[in-house]
Amino acid sequence: MNPARIAIATTDGISVSDHLARSTAFLLLEIEDGAITSGTYRTRATGACGNHAGFVELLSGVQAVICGGIGQGAADTLAAHGIEPLVIAGGQSIDDAVNQYLAGGLTLSGERVCLCH
Repeated sequence: MNPARIAIATTDGISVSDHLARSTAFLLLEIEDGAITSGTYRTRATGACGNHAGFVELLSGVQAVICGGIGQGAADTLAAHGIEPLVIAGGQSIDDAVNQYLAGGLTLSGERVCLCH
């Protein structure tokens, strides 16, 4: 299996952020053969929604980002750069979301895509 790299949006380092634009950091995980091989933490300055280029830079090299919600503009920008937004249903801890992802059972929700911008 080829190595994969995913990111998880967070505001507190414990739970998945309920909206990508409100996240203060991303946990980036390297995954190979179904196991985490390394992880890094990237922080970001919070600001107004709409700085999609900043997300692309922070998430450079990842194939997917797990978050609890995302604006359509950010979803489109990330997808255009090969980053799949994985919008999960309901609030979850980072550990739970990662374990579900590794097991192939991450529950996604299209309802959490924000159309406000």
